Amino acid sequence: MEDRQAGTAEDPLAERHARRRPELPAPLNSARREIGRLQRRLWQRQRRLIAASITGSGPGFRDYEARYLRRTRGHLREASLAGLIHEISKADVLYVGDYHTLKQSQRSFVNLVQRGKPALIALEFVQGRHQDALDSYLAGRLSEARFLERIGTTLGAWENFRPIFEEARRRRVPVIGTDLRAGSLAERDAYAARRIARALRSTCFVLAGQLHVAPPHLPAAVGKLVSAPSLVVYQNCERIWWELQRLGRELEVEACVIRPGEWCLINTPPVVVQQSWLDSLQGEELLDAPEPRFQMLAGTIARFLGLELGGALEEVAVYTAGDLSFLSRLPGFTHREIRQIEQQILSRESYYIPRARIAYLAGLSLNHAAEEAAHFVRNVVSGASDEPRGLMDAFYARALEEAYAFCGSKIVNPRRRCAHQPEFRRLARSGDALTRQVARLVLAHLELERGRKRRVRPLHGSSELFNAVSHALGYMLGEKLYYALATGRLSKREVRELFLDPLEEEGEAFLTYMNIARRVAAVRIPPTG
Repeated sequence: MEDRQAGTAEDPLAERHARRRPELPAPLNSARREIGRLQRRLWQRQRRLIAASITGSGPGFRDYEARYLRRTRGHLREASLAGLIHEISKADVLYVGDYHTLKQSQRSFVNLVQRGKPALIALEFVQGRHQDALDSYLAGRLSEARFLERIGTTLGAWENFRPIFEEARRRRVPVIGTDLRAGSLAERDAYAARRIARALRSTCFVLAGQLHVAPPHLPAAVGKLVSAPSLVVYQNCERIWWELQRLGRELEVEACVIRPGEWCLINTPPVVVQQSWLDSLQGEELLDAPEPRFQMLAGTIARFLGLELGGALEEVAVYTAGDLSFLSRLPGFTHREIRQIEQQILSRESYYIPRARIAYLAGLSLNHAAEEAAHFVRNVVSGASDEPRGLMDAFYARALEEAYAFCGSKIVNPRRRCAHQPEFRRLARSGDALTRQVARLVLAHLELERGRKRRVRPLHGSSELFNAVSHALGYMLGEKLYYALATGRLSKREVRELFLDPLEEEGEAFLTYMNIARRVAAVRIPPTG
């Protein structure tokens, strides 16, 4: 692959791209405010759905929730994750708020466990009466399947929590169950407090529902039984998120101090938190009828960018892992093409098939559904053909498709993340042979983009390698493209034009990729919360 400079005067296609570029807009732009308003509308819509689905929440629950809401109506100051870790080191009991259906909630807890030194972990995930089964599982005397059967949970719910148990087993930290399924919220707090107080010898990390960890609830119940310095860490409190969003800080902030002894981690938008609960509630219903959500996401992305879909929303068919019947409904597809689609499915990857207007969703992930919806929007509005391309054109066209789709998914979830150079440096030294090869090619290409390398080895001979490298580069470019939009380095009109461009001319995909990479090179990716 030759080293070519995008935008040289000798190249008429590059000149056309240069003429197409307007002056950079001012740093403060309307796109980010519009994304915030879009997020707020989605949140309000989903809040109504959640309210309609919840029954039986009496005065006791409403009073309990009101105490939590009063504690989390605002914050004193922004803070860093490093600052939070320092505060945790001073506490004997750390209470972390959990949103049970949100995987990021449990990931954040694992992150805190890894950075801290707990001598005990207390989880609401397991009922106290199942402690013997929990001990046996951690000791290796009980299989995972038998453990799940004993504690009465499903594999789907377990997937989010398994890493906590794996980390506890690796560090040889005992785990106690604190849940009591019967009784009032106050009775459940009192039960959990007794179990924590009896087991407390040194530092204890507690993961319990967000409402439970408010100081008047579980921490107060523990305080009646044992005196120990404590710290409360909520996650993604809605009022705090919206205040940060109003200030244009929701993407950059890792954590906030609410008041001394109470912090809030910021890692997931409220709309994504809500959607995790709705997905768990709808379950099989969503798997059986995925089109409405897909259409909503595609319509949201298209409206934000000012793109017209016409009647295409009614034409798209959406399938999930529960229904692979579409594989027999692909007229005109070669055996090789169908094998490639099957390989995507076997890899548990979501996939959009442009020629058939079919979206396959490997699971209920909002991120992946939004990404495939963005693929769909891009395909509809660009009218791009599926004519065969040369290797170089195909590679950069694929990378750009991934970039636009990832950027589109971040319109729905601005805190979605992907791997960047530090992660690929680590992967280049570890993992299997394919992972190392992919990482090294990705790193070499990043050097090419910076003008420090003249060529990258052609990606002949392996479709798996071709797809993995173009996918990784596309994700990284798409994330920077989003932050360029959010910070005013690129205008919404420019991003709209990228979605519309079919990339039909020879060499255009490479020039477009390199031009975008140059434009967003200085964009900073906010730290992960």
